[in-house]
Order: sequence, then structure tokens, then C-alpha cells
Amino acid sequence: MKWLKLFEDFEGSKVSIEDIIDCIEKDGVIYAEIIKDYPNNDPKEPLKPVDIDEDGNITVDIDGSLYVVEIKDVDKLDYE
Repeated sequence: MKWLKLFEDFEGSKVSIEDIIDCIEKDGVIYAEIIKDYPNNDPKEPLKPVDIDEDGNITVDIDGSLYVVEIKDVDKLDYE
């Protein structure tokens, strides 16, 4: 079964660190408006999360380079 969480649809709901961990473990993707130090971001393009720290900074892999997305900037998750 495929899961798609849209956080903008639920007032007051935020993505959690546990949600990101599940997404990483299930080889899922995230979508985000802002990626630190990556100005060419397309919010409709999936991002591959590879790690998350206790502060909610998510490391994503974009074409072999690593960038950081803050957990508050995640719009949705997509994983099975």
C-alpha cells in the first residue's frame, strides 16, 4: 500500500522526525519548498532523504550531492 501524507491538508499537523525516519527506511521521497544552498529547487520534484538529525535537519541526495532541508519546509512525503 502506498502512503502519501499531505500536511497542508491538516490544520496544525506537522511532519515528525518519526515520519521522516519511516520515509527513509521505506525508500520514499519528500517534497519541499526550500533547500538550503540550492536555489534551483522545483517543489514538484521528489527529493531522496538519506538522514535526519535530532534538530529536524534532513539530508537529501540530489544528483550525488548532499543538501539540507529543514523539517518545517517539508510539504509532503511519499513512500510505500
